[in-house]
Amino acid sequence: MSVYRYAILWAVLIGNIIGPIDGSMINVVLPTLSDAFSVPMSVVQWVPVVNLTVVSATMLLFGKIGDAVGYRKPFLWGLWLFCAASFMAGFAPSITLLIILRALQGLGASMIMSVVFAIITAVFSPDELGRAMGINIFTVSLGLVIGPLLAGLLTNYLSWRWVFFVDGIVALIGMFLTAKYIPNFKGTVAKVDYLGAALFFLFSSTLLLFVSLFSTHGFSPFNQALLTVSVLALILFIYLEQVNPHALVNLKLFRNRSFSFGLIASFFTFVSQFMMTFVLPFHLQRLLGYPPHISGLIVTVFPLMSMFSSLLSQFVNAKVSDNILCFISSVISALGIVALAFSGSDSSFLLVTFALVIYGFGTGLFQSINSKSVMVTLPDRYLGIGSAMLSMIRNMGMALGVAFGSLTLYSFVPHTILGQSTFSISDGLLFLRGLRYTYLLSAGASVLAALSSLLATSEAVE
Repeated sequence: MSVYRYAILWAVLIGNIIGPIDGSMINVVLPTLSDAFSVPMSVVQWVPVVNLTVVSATMLLFGKIGDAVGYRKPFLWGLWLFCAASFMAGFAPSITLLIILRALQGLGASMIMSVVFAIITAVFSPDELGRAMGINIFTVSLGLVIGPLLAGLLTNYLSWRWVFFVDGIVALIGMFLTAKYIPNFKGTVAKVDYLGAALFFLFSSTLLLFVSLFSTHGFSPFNQALLTVSVLALILFIYLEQVNPHALVNLKLFRNRSFSFGLIASFFTFVSQFMMTFVLPFHLQRLLGYPPHISGLIVTVFPLMSMFSSLLSQFVNAKVSDNILCFISSVISALGIVALAFSGSDSSFLLVTFALVIYGFGTGLFQSINSKSVMVTLPDRYLGIGSAMLSMIRNMGMALGVAFGSLTLYSFVPHTILGQSTFSISDGLLFLRGLRYTYLLSAGASVLAALSSLLATSEAVE
């Protein structure tokens, strides 16, 4: 049975690795896409943002569907959709069509990611769950290592289009392994709250759209309308979830401090990570002058360290409680980003690498322990929605991280400067200032993750 459980785990992880490979590849090729389609970064930012927005807005729905029909079906459906959208994106003739196909990729990724933690938690006992989550984070980190390397090599020697073809190939492998190893889990709920899902979609999509447009439109009438709709949708969603016996989200879950503050800590961690990883390729390629394949190589440093520390986390966790370990690891991550913030235009390869080593070590420690502490207190009937909420809050952090990263950078650096491959001294100093403030805000988000972790205490949900 133990061997069978790990066969299921590896099948799940091959599907789950799609997200980190795709996301890390896209971040590396953003400057290339800007040049290929002759569009400013304010347009290119929608390539990652629309994907993350769709994932964040639909994940709760697919998590609940997983509770209703079993976790295998949405996982396999998602792989099919992601595979088809990826191959079509590789042939996209315009940035507009590419962004649309990225939305379809996001829908498929949402189905996959919504049930990953539920499958792992359902298969493994509490004693083995920490190890399984550590392997999961190791695999995610491996995807973050492979992604930038592949993106750099493919862009340099073939074409950016191969980034999407690789997405499709990985999804095909995931489909085969899912069909072979992942069993049909029995549904645990009778009904799905589609009205609640629609309201949550409206809330999250309009919120993320507002944040993404703020850098170019400010508080325009359209943006004000987006924010108003988002707030009203959230209020109505919370009200209906309290009175609906088949609510999409049982709000009583948030009375559990380990669950609620664990989610908050995870959110700030991913805001921090994606603010940093959004601007890092521009730092390396535009400011330091590295070509894409070298930039991709440097970016892999932090997920490599995350791979190492995610495995180490289980040994450290035996001596240190979940919330204290998450606090310490978040502080370590913040220190790594601060080191990046104060690296200049003449920074050496070793200095940037050292900063990423520190950051990656902290991130790997945090993620596996955070995942375990959030999921282990949930009873079986909440595994699907709990898994979806954990994945959703991370993706919401990713989307807002990209949006806040671009907003902060554009607040200091004109769009015309970001499109340049070389800078004058004055433009370079302006760009460096924008990078520094973006990194410091990213470090601030890691500090908020650390404080949230201190407030998390382990207790079971009834």
